[in-house]
Amino acid sequence: MARDGSPGPLPVIQNTVVTVSASASIPLEHHPFHAADREWPESNCYVDLWIEILHAARLEIAPLLPFTLASDFEGDQWTFYKPPLSDLSRLYGLEVEELNIWRDLLAHCVEQVARGRMPMVEMDAFYLPDTHGRGYQAAHSKTTIGIQAIDTQRQSLRYLHNRGVYELEGADYRGIFRLDPPAAPEGLPPYCEIAKLDRIVRRDAADLRNISLELAATHLARRPQTNPITRYAEAVGDQLSQLIAEQPQAFDLYAFATIRQCGSCFGFTADYLRWLAQQDPGWNDGAAAFGRISSLASMLVLKMARIVHSGRLKDLGDTFREMSAAWDLGMQEVERRLQA
Repeated sequence: MARDGSPGPLPVIQNTVVTVSASASIPLEHHPFHAADREWPESNCYVDLWIEILHAARLEIAPLLPFTLASDFEGDQWTFYKPPLSDLSRLYGLEVEELNIWRDLLAHCVEQVARGRMPMVEMDAFYLPDTHGRGYQAAHSKTTIGIQAIDTQRQSLRYLHNRGVYELEGADYRGIFRLDPPAAPEGLPPYCEIAKLDRIVRRDAADLRNISLELAATHLARRPQTNPITRYAEAVGDQLSQLIAEQPQAFDLYAFATIRQCGSCFGFTADYLRWLAQQDPGWNDGAAAFGRISSLASMLVLKMARIVHSGRLKDLGDTFREMSAAWDLGMQEVERRLQA
């Protein structure tokens, strides 16, 4: 970087093709957690990315999901839930580090991919073809992708994002790395982590289950001290009223930050308990409770959209009371099973 704060001249990168070896055979099929017929085919970009990274590495994903038990209503949003890096390390031996962007981003990514690591970078969805119809070539918004392969000669990139594996090239490649003049982008460098896939440890099913149950006990202890759905129900009327009065066009952003994070998170909790139930059916009652939260939240997205766009508030109390009761029951079941 030059002394005046500009990036200075771009470094010379030799024409090269690099691929993350641990995931070189990434399947075109996304993980079943991203099936189109699920209530929440997508959750948030970070969780969805990890699902596909682990899927590509042929690792079992369900053992990672206990962290969803700690999801909470934060006042203006639900927890933007992410798998703790310590859990990834304990289960799979994965190490994740922040990448310090001190030179051109493309040079960093080429080096790290060549080392068998996957750069997980906040990029501009404007240049991501898989967001066609939502952001591609239409709107600038940040989202996290995992870079799986780079061909600097063809100017092409294979990346993981949301539900699957995609490719971009040409102008999108140059745009994502900000290579076209002016080469100096405004703002700060993007946040980037590197997943050290070369450190993967493949444990047998029994070890994964035992470690996962230990993590479940840890995350259960972190659960909210009061019912978060009850607290959300107390706030949602005022939040919807404010949207109606000031920003009805912002409903999709609001829904993503609130009811979608709530519903998709507890949908994963249900998935986790169903996985445990494969060996112990006693977990099914808890799975049903959290699955009910997921289903009701999915219906609430549509109900809330109609409220905001019609400008007429409606009572959602019955739905929230059912969700709150399901949260209490689900947590009680998880605690009971962990103590059994």
